[in-house]
Amino acid sequence: MTISFKKVTPPKKDHPQESVILSDETYAARREKVLSLMSEYGFSSLVIYADKEHGSNFEYLTGFIPRFEEGLQILNLDGSSYLLLGNENANKIKFARVQSEGIKVPLFSLPNQPMGDFKPLEDYLAQIAIDGSQKIGFVDWKLLSNTFDDFHKQTAVPSFIVDSFANKFGRDKLFNATALYMHPEKGARVTNNAEEIARYEFGASLAGDALLDAMDSLEEGVSEFTAGDALNRDGQYPSVVTIAAFGERFINANIYPTENTLKNGDKVSLTVAYKGGLSSRNGYAVENDNQINEIDKDYLEDVVYPYFKAYLWWLQNVRIGLSGGAFFDTFNEYYPQDIYGWELCPGHLVADEEWLSSPFFAGSTAKIQSGNLFQVDFIPSQPDHHGVSCESTVAIADDALRAEIKETQPALWERIEARRQYLSDTLGIQLPLHVLPMTSTLAYYRPFLLDHETAIVVELY
Repeated sequence: MTISFKKVTPPKKDHPQESVILSDETYAARREKVLSLMSEYGFSSLVIYADKEHGSNFEYLTGFIPRFEEGLQILNLDGSSYLLLGNENANKIKFARVQSEGIKVPLFSLPNQPMGDFKPLEDYLAQIAIDGSQKIGFVDWKLLSNTFDDFHKQTAVPSFIVDSFANKFGRDKLFNATALYMHPEKGARVTNNAEEIARYEFGASLAGDALLDAMDSLEEGVSEFTAGDALNRDGQYPSVVTIAAFGERFINANIYPTENTLKNGDKVSLTVAYKGGLSSRNGYAVENDNQINEIDKDYLEDVVYPYFKAYLWWLQNVRIGLSGGAFFDTFNEYYPQDIYGWELCPGHLVADEEWLSSPFFAGSTAKIQSGNLFQVDFIPSQPDHHGVSCESTVAIADDALRAEIKETQPALWERIEARRQYLSDTLGIQLPLHVLPMTSTLAYYRPFLLDHETAIVVELY
């Protein structure tokens, strides 16, 4: 196999322009997954915490996050659900996708809003039925352990909430149960049905289309604002900070796009993410490899080529049933950390948040499963060189799930097949059948960002 640069037709922007609202049946199945895990591991109730940045576990059953406030869902083993929400979100209790009762808790509201009589949280807890007969589990967003059934005592839930439950039920009954939702193999949220994959493909493909628009906008004199506008799309809420950066980054600690304009030879970083997936590209504002070599000698040989070969290796070797630890070890053999400087997990699960959890770490026994949604995400860091990124999203699907998608989500299946065809016919990349591209820009990489036609292609010997 060799990789080279070639002028090619870019992928078709294919975001469906029609959002997917999950059915009552899918929410019922989600609830049953959680309740089954609660029963298996001795939890009589869960306390699912949410704020604006960490609301996805809460959203999994309710369908929404508490935006700028805090909130709790109490889920009992009998299936009963209670929502505790602040002043400006309590009106959404009746809209929860899993039937729930609820009360307004002003303590969860913004500073200096009306707080009533400043009742302690225990007073509100006394107004709802919480099953304290077995373990009570806090679900936050920090696993704090790689072992699924290590239900330890540490939690990222604010102490005023933890203390209130301790006062009511005793601290010995309280455990961290975040793994029931987020553990990379056994967590309820780490596998998806066809409808959930279609919902997440909406965001992943939007990110891919937006990234392609941003790359196509690049020319000398264009501003980071303009590229950022191309990345932020359709009023959707980004799941990471949008990056449109030209030249040196983080000057005066700034992380947002500015009026800075693109100059020939600038480093370029572009990133956007929505529910279901992130897309990013790094490169240079140049037109060919000679110009890159004048700026960053051996960048292509030392950084880009090894990275892209590792990217292809990732796509060819991720397979159902393989443990994350085995994948980590063999990936590290192929693309060694000590040479290429990647520090994080070589890929991770994605859902409503950009990083759900990851099976890919040393010693991991978590197995890759049908229904997983992955970011092809590993970030080399090599001294004296600019970075490189061609990050995109894939779903993993066995025969049964592929048949389900084809039958119940035919438009999505058509897009998947068209993307697969583009990868094969134009870029020379053959995807395994179980790897489903969630955006048309998967593996489409052009590091000469002032040349809008030349991309990396693969040729087999």
